[in-house]
Order: sequence, then structure tokens, then C-alpha cells
Amino acid sequence: MAQGRERKAGAVPGATRHVAITGASSGLGRALAELYAAQGCRLSLAGRDPGRLAAVAAACRARGAEVDACTVDVVDPAAMHDWLVARDADCGIDILIANAGMGGSAVLPPPHGEDGALARRILSVNTAGMINSVTPLLSRMVSRAAGHIVLVGSISGAIGLPQSPVYCASKAAVQIYGDALRRLVREHGVRVTNVLPGFIDTPMSRSLGMARPWCWTADRAARRIARDVARGRPRCIFPWQLRWLIGLQSLLPLWLSDAVLSAASRRARRRAEAGRI
Repeated sequence: MAQGRERKAGAVPGATRHVAITGASSGLGRALAELYAAQGCRLSLAGRDPGRLAAVAAACRARGAEVDACTVDVVDPAAMHDWLVARDADCGIDILIANAGMGGSAVLPPPHGEDGALARRILSVNTAGMINSVTPLLSRMVSRAAGHIVLVGSISGAIGLPQSPVYCASKAAVQIYGDALRRLVREHGVRVTNVLPGFIDTPMSRSLGMARPWCWTADRAARRIARDVARGRPRCIFPWQLRWLIGLQSLLPLWLSDAVLSAASRRARRRAEAGRI
């Protein structure tokens, strides 16, 4: 039998059966796992916190899903390869959601910018970790001319925010990688969706200690992502307000964009500092 093609008896041809999610132990990853569990999908879940991951797996099983949960770090390419290939060989993965990432207060540098250690950590998790989550399955999906890769980035990847230069760069790299990958594999029957969300109400974003305009709940964000993935959309961008503001920013003279974004960053920093006093 061809690798990763095993199916249970009685499965509906073409139906989504197996969804793999990284960063599944909290926030958006948990919301996505529970949503797909309620749809009757088989789940392979990865996260770094064994206690929280076990709780998510239990919640998904309570919804009737078959769940395999593995504590694995996306920055470890060998571990990611072994886990994903094993799960795909057991039952071909239909949708891979590369959701794990580093954000929130952990990526906010002091006014002089990120030091080398922080910059390398952000890029290791958000960019290299994303690629580590995708590459083990690419050739397998191409060989069976089926599969959907979902890259969860950030709307920050479409703009250079002064309060988090390396974070924005890490997410911009994910967006470009996803666009290029989609163009590469589309002729082989593999789909790629770039997800560029704004603020989502998760423990990570709450740690920012600043205003989060047009913030969506994790459940709402998960529903939007699943809807756009089911429709085969190449990009899933929300909320529309931030999407239009970023489009408007690209039309402004560079000096004006710099002034507006720098001023907004200073105001946000002052609010955050006032909240800590």
C-alpha cells in the first residue's frame, strides 16, 4: 500500500479524516483541535507543555475524536520529522496546521531592539520551526497528490511594527514561504493556506499589556480558519479592519508611515509601562 494512504473501513472518500496541529496545547491551537474534534476528525496534536497538551487531548476525546498527542518542540527538526512521518504512515495526514509560534510579551524588545539571543530564538521558533513542521510531509503529500498545509503567521508579517522588528520579520518570512510553496505544489494537488490573523484573545496576546483592537476570541478565529481552509482559500486574513488599514498604509508616503507607526509604538509602550506601575 502506498505510504500514508491507509484508511479505516467505512471512511467517506475525500472527507477530512486526519488533522495534525502544532502548538495545540493552548490558545488558537486548542480551539482548532476542539473544532476539528467536533467534526469527527482524527487528530495528531503536538505541544511543548505535557500537562496542557494532555488536557486538550482529553477534551477532544470527549468530543468523540481519536487523538494522538506528542510532546515535541518545533525547533527540533529530527523530532518533528520522526513524529510527523510516523503519524502520516499510520494514517495519511489530510491537513497540517503549523500553528506553533512565539509571541506576546516574549517578543517585545527594549527600545534599543532585540539582542542576538532573543532574535535567534524568535527566528528559530517562528520561521525555522514552521519549516520543520512542513518539510517532513511535503514529499508524501506530493506523492499522493493530496493534502493541505496551513501556515499560521500574523498580520504583523505584512508590516514592520517598530515594537517587534524580528517578530515581524519572522512572520513575513512565513508569509513569503507559504506563497512560494503554494505556487510550487499546486500542480501536484497540494493546497497551501497562509493565515494572517490580527489579535486573538489568548494567554500569549494577553501578556502584551496593551490595547488589542478588534481582538477575536480563539473560537471565532478557529471557525474562520477552518472555513477558509475548507474553501481552499490561499489566504485567510482577519479582521477586515486591520487588513484595510495595512492596505492603506502601503499607499502612504514612507515618511508618513514611519511617523504614524513610530508614534503608535510610543503610545503603546507608555500604556504598557503605566499598567505595570
